[in-house]
Amino acid sequence: MYQQIGKHYHSTSQPRPIQMRLYGRSKSLDDEQDGSINVSPLIDVVFILLIFFIVSATFVSLPGVEVVRPDAQTADSLKRNSILFALSAEDKIFHGGEEVQLPEIPRLIELGSKDRNKPVVIQTDQWADATLLAKMIAEARKIAPSVSIATRKPR
Repeated sequence: MYQQIGKHYHSTSQPRPIQMRLYGRSKSLDDEQDGSINVSPLIDVVFILLIFFIVSATFVSLPGVEVVRPDAQTADSLKRNSILFALSAEDKIFHGGEEVQLPEIPRLIELGSKDRNKPVVIQTDQWADATLLAKMIAEARKIAPSVSIATRKPR
């Protein structure tokens, strides 16, 4: 789109692009026909969303040992935001993949709750010592608002 009014078009002369005035900025027609899109604002928005979702995500720490849970006649599902402990068949207590001792349970609950009252769920093997389970529940009730025992869903 070049101006040819009043002049003959010569193949040796360089055509001048039409200048457009938009809100005080001059932009040539060649710049608009470039076809490129500035993606840097899009990348900025994507990174801001990514940071938002990473910061607001809740991570679940698994107890770190596989236990065979007993069946239950009645069971209620708890929220996903809970503090998990596991009691293995060898009567070892696990939290976050590491073996812990019985007196450490209240401190771990305080660290895991972060000023929110999260329920404590104890996953116990069906062959674990019931006395140790009762001691775990007593230790957890010192700090936690509710303590539950995980069981398998009835089929």
